[in-house]
Amino acid sequence: MRSRRSISDIVAVVLLIVIAIAAAVIIYMWLSGLIGSVHTSTSATQVKLEITGASVTPATGGYNVNATVYNPPDSPSTSITLGELEFTNGTMICSNNSAIKISSSPISPGHSATLSFSCTVATTAPAGTPVEVVLVTTQGVQVSYTTSIS
Repeated sequence: MRSRRSISDIVAVVLLIVIAIAAAVIIYMWLSGLIGSVHTSTSATQVKLEITGASVTPATGGYNVNATVYNPPDSPSTSITLGELEFTNGTMICSNNSAIKISSSPISPGHSATLSFSCTVATTAPAGTPVEVVLVTTQGVQVSYTTSIS
């Protein structure tokens, strides 16, 4: 008798290897995500800042922006480092100097603060143009509020 090795044995071995590799990749990805989330800053994930109102007024060579910000009781104290004004499609109109903090003192949990910044542009948009006021915290959390130019 001749010894024949069937194709089904080879297919079975290849399938077992593929399943083992796929399982290893899935376990690696799951552990990487789990370990990666442990090493992230907990304060950035806990910041729940809200902009409750904002106004944008044209000024000589740019805009003056006022925003009322609320920090919920279950959120840590935070400061605003950067303010931006964008069209609603995400195109940036202007930004304050990122070297200047908008709020010099942190906003405590459960408190509101009114923040102001100005930025310069070559040409101003007409009144009524919808814009987004975007604020960035010291933890890197970005919050936005849609309003229109006064």
